Order: sequence, then structure tokens, then C-alpha cells
Amino acid sequence: MWEEGGPVQDAGPLTAAAAGGEPWVRRALAARWGGAWAEAGIRPLTAGGDAPLSHTAGLWLVTHDRREYVLKVGVTDEADREDAFHLVKADVLAHCRRSGVPVATPVPAADGAAPVRFEGRLCELTPRYRGRVGDLGDRRWAQAAVRGGLSLRAALDRLPAATVEALRPMRPPALVAEEDWRAALADAERRLLPEAEARGDSWGRAVADALRPAVEAGGLLRDPLLGPDAPGGREGVVHGDLHAHHFVLEEAGGCRAGPEAPGLVAVLDFDNLQVADRLLDLAWLADCAGRVSDEAERRLAVAGFLTRAHEAGLLAPGEERRLMPLLMTHSLPVIVDIAKDVLDRDLLDPLWLRYLDVLSPSRRLAVHTLLTGR
Repeated sequence: MWEEGGPVQDAGPLTAAAAGGEPWVRRALAARWGGAWAEAGIRPLTAGGDAPLSHTAGLWLVTHDRREYVLKVGVTDEADREDAFHLVKADVLAHCRRSGVPVATPVPAADGAAPVRFEGRLCELTPRYRGRVGDLGDRRWAQAAVRGGLSLRAALDRLPAATVEALRPMRPPALVAEEDWRAALADAERRLLPEAEARGDSWGRAVADALRPAVEAGGLLRDPLLGPDAPGGREGVVHGDLHAHHFVLEEAGGCRAGPEAPGLVAVLDFDNLQVADRLLDLAWLADCAGRVSDEAERRLAVAGFLTRAHEAGLLAPGEERRLMPLLMTHSLPVIVDIAKDVLDRDLLDPLWLRYLDVLSPSRRLAVHTLLTGR
């Protein structure tokens, strides 16, 4: 669950949310959402007491008229998307809502725009969705995320062709220097993994633990029948980032011990919308099932994902073999860039450890085994 953070000066990466911190945020709210917002309560947000899982945006809890909102403020120009993208994104969100999928919906500014810019920074205000985020160690919660994600995938498959074509030329911004997974894998094999293993401290061990299974998976990733260039791929609009932290879930009836399955409150963060292999979203959902802590329960969760995806017609027979290779090649350049930050640039940001957990190649290799039996 999103929890309130401490003072701005104690919020780590959140101090970069905007020049001037809280005063800047207050001015932005008043200027774009109206003068009444100038008196809103403002606090930096953290996830479970740590910095949020983002280095591209600052998150602020805003209390206005006895309601709570989350203000997302872009902090890197590299993560911005063209203004036309946000119009298409609004169409996709509206389509998802009509399809019965709860999605995080921006609050329009005073002029009706959402999101908006203030002093060059992209700002998006959404209601604060109460619930549980990120913790899928229990099979019931992982299954709730999978069910919600499959409903989203089905809705995206039904988008009008005009929306798909409008989004097609809009590519997400490159946030790493080397986007080619093959070059990233070669760098990991030849240089970065040996350097990480030789480093001898906790950072070296963390990087090595991420790179080692990625290198071990090299043959799988390069397999022409399983890798990202395998024949039979189907393009579609994808969320592109359906990891555990982008599902807000709640226990049915508000009772954690109740027999009913948890439900989906909202799917968050559609800023990576793009036209790509639609299996990418399904791969993320299989990875969510693979986060269940108990081994026997994890097997049941992954098997349940497969059954639901096949029965819904979202996954064709044999496509499960492609899911983890696709997801690993998608995230490998990010893992390698984090390794370079640690080993080459000595940038030891605690956020990297949380990213490495989200992108864990070892978990994905284990999920591949559960999906394929090999």
C-alpha cells in the first residue's frame, strides 16, 4: 500500500520531483488545477517506507477537499512522450473503462487537459487508490493480479484499428544507452559479470546475481524459435510494464482473512503504451504468478495463469514457450545499464536493487521451466 513519506528533505530521490520541492508542487497545483488547490495538503509518497520504484518521476500525496490524490511529476526529459501520445492514451483508458477494466484515470486540470505541463515538467494527478501494491507472495493476490491483467489484455485486443494505428509510430523513450539486447548480453558475458564477481562487496554480489542467470539464459534468448524474432508473433497495443507494482488490489469485503478472492482496484501507469508483440503483457502476467513465495503454491499460480490465458483465447498453444525469453530480452538492456551504473559509474542508488528484483532473470528462468516443463 502507498504510505505517506517523511519531510521532503528526508525523501531521497523524491527531492528531485521538482525544482523547489513542495513549494513548486503547490504552485503547479494552483496554476493548473485552480487556486483552491493552493491550500491542499502535500506530502512526498513512498512505497512501504522506501523510495518509489521510479527514477523518472516524483510522487506526491495531495489531500484536497477531504479526498486524496497522487501527483506524478516528471523529473527527466528523456522519459517524456510527445503530447499527441497523451490523447491516444486517454482514448485507450476510456476504452478500458468501457470494457469494465478499472484503470487509473487522470483528474482533468482547470482547462480540461490531462496530463498538463508546468514550467516544462509533465504533471499527472490521479485519485489515490486504496489497496495493496506490489506484494504478490500469496497465491490469492497473484491470481487477482493475473485475472485483472488478462481482462486488460482482452480489452486491448479489442481496441479500434484507428487507435492502434495512431499509436503505432509513437515509441517509448529510450532510457538506456544500449537498447539492443544482443549487445547488452555480449557485454554482460564478456565484461560485466566477471567484474561484478571480482568486486567483492554487496553491490558486486547483487549485480552478479542478476547477470549470472541472464548469461545462463543466453542460448534460450538466441533460439530462433523462442526469441523475440520467432515467427508467429502478433502485434497489438500493449501496456508494456505490467509488473506487480502496477496492480492495486484489495481483499473482498475489506477482510484479509475472508474466503473470497481479492479484487482489482486499478491498473496503474500506462505511460509505456506502444504497439508491440502482445505476448509481452502476457509474459509480465506469468512473471506476476511467479512471484508467489511458496514453491508448491507458485506452481499452482503459474498453472492457473496458463489455464486462464488459454481458456480466454489470449494465448495460443505453444506460445507459452516464448513468454519468458521475450520478457528477458525486453528487460536485459535495463539490467545491463544498472550494472554499468554500479561497476563503471559507481552510482549506488538503492532503487537499483528494487529494479533488479522486478526484472529478475532467475525468477524468469524458473517461470519458464514451470510454463514449459523443461
